[in-house]
Amino acid sequence: MSAQLSTITRVGVAAVLALCVALPGATCAKNVPPEKNPVRSFNEILSPIANVDATIRAELGATGPCEVPPVGGKKFYGAGRFVGVLYGVAYCDQETGLVWEVSPAAGFFNWAGAISHCATRQVGGRKGWSLPMREQLASLVDTNSVLCIGGGLCLPDSHPFQNVQAADYWSASTTAGSPTFAWIVNFFIGGALVIDLEGNGHAWCVRDSPSYDGQGLAAIE
Repeated sequence: MSAQLSTITRVGVAAVLALCVALPGATCAKNVPPEKNPVRSFNEILSPIANVDATIRAELGATGPCEVPPVGGKKFYGAGRFVGVLYGVAYCDQETGLVWEVSPAAGFFNWAGAISHCATRQVGGRKGWSLPMREQLASLVDTNSVLCIGGGLCLPDSHPFQNVQAADYWSASTTAGSPTFAWIVNFFIGGALVIDLEGNGHAWCVRDSPSYDGQGLAAIE
C-alpha cells in the first residue's frame, strides 16, 4: 500500500510540475515576466505530461494498451501481441487495444442476425460486445503469416484464437451508396469485399465502442 501511495504521490507532483512548466499564466508562474513565459503550442504543452505518464507506465511494467489488473497481488502483462483477459475467454490486441472473443460462434448469420448476435452476446459473464467495423476486423488479417501463405487461415502466426474459419466474417460497415450491401472480411484470402445483407457469414464479436454503422435498432429488427 505504501508503495502504491508513493507512486500516486509522485504522479500527482510530477503532473502538477509539468502543468506549471507548460501552461502560460498558471498560478505557479504568475510572477514570471511575459518574455520568459512565451506562448506554446499544444504539442509543447502536452509533451511534459505525456513524458511523465510514459515514465510511470514504464516503471510499473506496462508493455502496451492491454494491461491486465493484478490477480492475487501479482501484476501480469502478457508477452506478444495478444493478451488473455476475462479469465482467458477473450484476448486484447496490443496493436489496437481491441478485445476479441477467443472463440467466435460457428453458425452462419445474415447481416442483421450477426449484429443482433453480438449485441446480445455474453462472454466470460460480460456483455458489451458488438459486430466490428470493417477496419477493426481487417486489423486481424496477416497475409504474411505462415498459415496464410500455406493456403489456410490469414491470421497472425501463433494467434491464440479457436474455431476461426477460413471463411467470410461480417463487419458492421455498409457500403456507401449501396445500403443493401455490407463489407465482409474473408480469412482464407485475407481480403475484404462486399456482399448482400441477406447473404451468409460468420460473426466475430469485439468489445469496443458500439458499431451499428450509425443506424438505429430498427435496422436489425
